[in-house]
Amino acid sequence: MNIFRIALKEIRVIRDPKMLLFLLVSPLLIMLILGTATTNAFNGSLTVGEINVLYKNTSTSSELSKYWDDFTGQMRQAGIHLEGAIDNTDGKLKVKNNLYTGYVEITDSGLMYYANSQSLIESDIAQSVFTAFTDRYRLAAEVSETDSKQADAIMAGYGGAGYVVEESLNAARKPGAMDYFAIAMTTMFILYSAMTAADLIDGERKRKTAVRLLAAPVTKMEIFIGKIAGLVMVNAILIFVVVLTSKYMFNAYWGENLGLVFLVLITEILFAVSLGLGFSYVLKGNAAGTVVMIIIQLAAFLGGSYYPVEDATGILATIASLSPLQWSNAALLEMIYADSFTAAANAMLLNIGFSVVLLGIAITMMRRREGL
Repeated sequence: MNIFRIALKEIRVIRDPKMLLFLLVSPLLIMLILGTATTNAFNGSLTVGEINVLYKNTSTSSELSKYWDDFTGQMRQAGIHLEGAIDNTDGKLKVKNNLYTGYVEITDSGLMYYANSQSLIESDIAQSVFTAFTDRYRLAAEVSETDSKQADAIMAGYGGAGYVVEESLNAARKPGAMDYFAIAMTTMFILYSAMTAADLIDGERKRKTAVRLLAAPVTKMEIFIGKIAGLVMVNAILIFVVVLTSKYMFNAYWGENLGLVFLVLITEILFAVSLGLGFSYVLKGNAAGTVVMIIIQLAAFLGGSYYPVEDATGILATIASLSPLQWSNAALLEMIYADSFTAAANAMLLNIGFSVVLLGIAITMMRRREGL
């Protein structure tokens, strides 16, 4: 009963309202900014500019010229504009001066394409189109020796048989920018609760209220457990609000099993509180807060809070795997998008395991002291 009363007191008496407001508003604001600004980086969309290609046809083949004229009409409908050059035009110079996406020379020996290095995406698209035209023309030239009508069908892109079969596959759902940063910001700001935890007991000493607590009919262990339980519950409420706000206001996807998501987040809250409390006993004064802040920043940088790190290799991947945010973020992503409950279980075990170690250190040092 004493533990419950102390925990309830911690919930009612908010020692640092600015920190709690920071933990509530900041993740929502940052996930909104990053989720909006990096949308294209996650959905893989690219903006392609106009594709204007200059060409010069000096071929003596009437068939090639005919097929090319038909091809330019088809490309115009597809958004690729092919413009014929007059005899004295230096097409290469035009491309070099960035006036065209590319330049094509059509001769009896084939097509020669000169790409604009300043428009790589547009040039690659144009090159792929011309390569396809050349391959199709070669096939039609072979077929025309036996069946001229079938050769025309090949160049026109139709016929009795399909030469290219397109098949679309529905890929598994992947996180968008808002989905990713909703998870990353939530887990990162959970870790910031370690700052409040570092002042949980030390604050009582500074306010000279530790002696009064010890004079009350409660044990040191009851005080210790009650204050931890209160702080964990406060942060759990804040994170509950953050997750639901991001889900229903920002349309962030948190999967179909919110209960398990919250369970993973609560174990991270326990780890963050244990981290701050453990260092508050190991280090004296403001040193604990400074060290905890450094740990949080390193964990955020290496754990994927500001950018995804799943593709990291070498020593960076090894270091990133040590970040508590990395294993929490990875577990949530795998659980939400791949239904991997094993990853969630591993993350919870790691969070709980480190919490036990850190709290064990704090309890051992507290028992050696006369006060809290």
